[in-house]
Amino acid sequence: MRFLASIVAGAIVAWSFYPNHWWASVVGIAILLVTLDSKPRKTRLKLTAAFALTFFAFHVRWVGVLGNDAWFGLVFLCTLPWLLFALLPIDSKSKWFYFQPAALVIVLEVIRASWPWGGFPWGLLAYSQVDGPLVALSTIGGQALVSGVVVVYAAIAVKFIKFRSISALMLLLFISICSASVNSFTSNDSVQLAAIQGNVPRVGNELSAQRAAVLKNHLRTTEQLLAEVESGSTPEPDLIVWPESGTDIDPLVPGIAAEAINKLASRSAAPILIGATTWYSSGSEGDGPTNSGIMWSDTGPSQIYSKNHLVPFGEYVPLRDVLAKWITRFDQIPNDFVPGEGPGVFDLAGMQIGDVICFEVAYANHIYDTINAGAQVITVQTNNATYGNTNQPEQQFAITRFRAIETQRAFLVASTSGISGLIQNDGSVTDKTKQFEAAIVTGEAPLISKKTFGTKYPHWVLILSVIVLLVGFRRSSGSQNK
Repeated sequence: MRFLASIVAGAIVAWSFYPNHWWASVVGIAILLVTLDSKPRKTRLKLTAAFALTFFAFHVRWVGVLGNDAWFGLVFLCTLPWLLFALLPIDSKSKWFYFQPAALVIVLEVIRASWPWGGFPWGLLAYSQVDGPLVALSTIGGQALVSGVVVVYAAIAVKFIKFRSISALMLLLFISICSASVNSFTSNDSVQLAAIQGNVPRVGNELSAQRAAVLKNHLRTTEQLLAEVESGSTPEPDLIVWPESGTDIDPLVPGIAAEAINKLASRSAAPILIGATTWYSSGSEGDGPTNSGIMWSDTGPSQIYSKNHLVPFGEYVPLRDVLAKWITRFDQIPNDFVPGEGPGVFDLAGMQIGDVICFEVAYANHIYDTINAGAQVITVQTNNATYGNTNQPEQQFAITRFRAIETQRAFLVASTSGISGLIQNDGSVTDKTKQFEAAIVTGEAPLISKKTFGTKYPHWVLILSVIVLLVGFRRSSGSQNK
């Protein structure tokens, strides 16, 4: 029954990442804590493995479009850090029960977000809370604090149900008051933004035709925006943003893409942030493609940001010499992408526009670096076409909403095929597109320079969690059967 309960707990936590299901994460973790309560280490290991495997099997099912082997491999890698949870003796009678499991979840999520190959911070408990009351705490301690408080809430539920604990209710009241007391930043300065979702047509297997069609779609949709601006039906934007892979035909090389974009930019009073695949050449073995955002005006390209945090097995192949012998699909990635250096912050007439590309939005430290470099508003250039009609685009959009609340910055998402949208710094969505259709997102976003406590001091929750584990582990472990 405990094994079955652990599986159910994993499924419930996976379900919590759907819109407005934030409370299910607390329920799922509470069930897990009950199953592990007062059990020996080997039993805890089996139960925790059942929980984590179930959770991630549902949560990242979308990666199965690349093959079941990719799905199984990712589920396995996501599960491994969670096995550390089995090392912790769980005792609902202990005074450490509120905080020690929470501290360990915080630590293991940091490991998941960093290891291996730069980590994969999908399925962090904090991201399930974007529609709930706890998300406001992210401004104080980032995703680590929110994930930890989810576990604390679960422990409170167990304590109250089992022991009718008054201290549990007092702790619940304290956290709830803290969360409700957090206010969003405001600003008198703003920027008018527009995102272009040109869509990705399915034109067969001819790669060159696919690339040409995607470029044509984004040119055409931008021309539609400019026509609306000229007619007065749409406010004139300060910046137009194309998505990642808005053109896979290198616009920095003279040719069809450069000519078309130059012609388009000459019509636009606003610069266009082009998402493009370009070729980096240093005259050495480090040559390769880059995934870049290029600020393009009527005078041509200027500022460029190239993606720092590349996706393993997507933009580069770790252990290529070994794995390529067994997995022939890696032949589709003949050249590893070259990572950029430094955060992407563009100066737009004195306004500081941060830029991140696709999965980079899930990495807290990368977002913090962008804000600490001066970003007042952030654009996300992304391409989710491969995972269209799965849960992935909605999950990434929810992560972006979390980032907006956490950092108190507005985020403009430009996607090739959806989901694109404008997210205000309080997490509200003022415009959002559907998938696989051409669309335009426009709106005004505040320019905010003030930094949240969590942005200025991003590691205080992790440090406190390590201290809690070091102090509490020895005291609590003596009461458990190892």
